[in-house]
Amino acid sequence: GPREVKAKTRILSTGKILGRQANRVKKMNVEVSEDSDIERPGKRRLRHRMENKDERSISSGFTLIELLVVLVIISIMAAFVVPRIAGSMSNTNLRTASKKIAASLRYARSQAISESRMYVALFDLDKNRMTIRGDQTAQKEEEKDDGGDRDSRQTKRYELPEKVRLEKGISTDGEIVSGIFKIIFFSTGGSSGGELFLNNDRGNRYEVKVDFITGTVRLGAVSSEQ
Repeated sequence: GPREVKAKTRILSTGKILGRQANRVKKMNVEVSEDSDIERPGKRRLRHRMENKDERSISSGFTLIELLVVLVIISIMAAFVVPRIAGSMSNTNLRTASKKIAASLRYARSQAISESRMYVALFDLDKNRMTIRGDQTAQKEEEKDDGGDRDSRQTKRYELPEKVRLEKGISTDGEIVSGIFKIIFFSTGGSSGGELFLNNDRGNRYEVKVDFITGTVRLGAVSSEQ
């Protein structure tokens, strides 16, 4: 009857309302689950920084094997480079000492001419030392090598660098390998002449030659065969 129709209508209406509410609850649950999967911007940036930091720490670090390989390479390079540098320095010192002696002998010749008196170059082969003095003090230097600072303005002294030595001197009197070897320069520009040889620890040699007629000084390298 009419009452049953009304009851069914109410039931259907109630069912529709409950269905709509259930759909709303389901939709809200889906939205909440989606929001939970989305990180906030601040958290996202923090995680990004931490990941970058970890990547940098991994990429900037070195393993023990890599360090050992680098050390081995450095040792090999040092074994080849250091001896060459040391040899180059030794040869440079030899060349510099030879040029210094040649320049000093030219100075002695020039002073002998300008002052009209003899100058003497004394080479102590045992002490690796050169001394140049005027005629008045040269004899004293030969007799007493450590004779103080007398007439120091006319005296020049040069100590050879380490690992460079005076090998020998050759003059008209013969060859001298120890003691004092001397070369005299006269006021006329001439000299007693002589040859002086220098060497270093690597076997390289230089020759300083003084012409006995003109007193000119020549410098040159000497081959190992000579």
